[in-house]
Amino acid sequence: MLTSKEYIAELKNLPEVAVFVKSVMSECGCGRDMISSLDIAVEEVYVNIASYAYDEAASSKPVWIECGALDDDFVLIFRDKGIPYDPLKAGEPVTGDPMLMTIGGYGIFMVKTIADSVTYEYDHEKGQNVLVIKKRIQ
Repeated sequence: MLTSKEYIAELKNLPEVAVFVKSVMSECGCGRDMISSLDIAVEEVYVNIASYAYDEAASSKPVWIECGALDDDFVLIFRDKGIPYDPLKAGEPVTGDPMLMTIGGYGIFMVKTIADSVTYEYDHEKGQNVLVIKKRIQ
């Protein structure tokens, strides 16, 4: 069963978002290491939504977060009505040689590394970006 909560996509709400997700994870029996690693993913995704999804003229900036256990996975879903954007289409960041390193792309790279599955779709009917993160409960 998934638990859902709506927030205003502003950076000041990140601590409340993190507490919400950690609380649901604890209720689902997720271990401390898993909670810590997904906390990084929550921060990366939420900060990107709060920083880039909506233009400054937007009168409202809703973001819905759903999370909970489904089968053996912890599922985390971010929905927003911001500009359609698939973060998974960004190329892998270049690492190694500092002269060739790219700016940006490291956040979603970390999320994909932490999670077992990350998917994106744009829900045309609702006008929403939908990012789904799954991690096997440990």
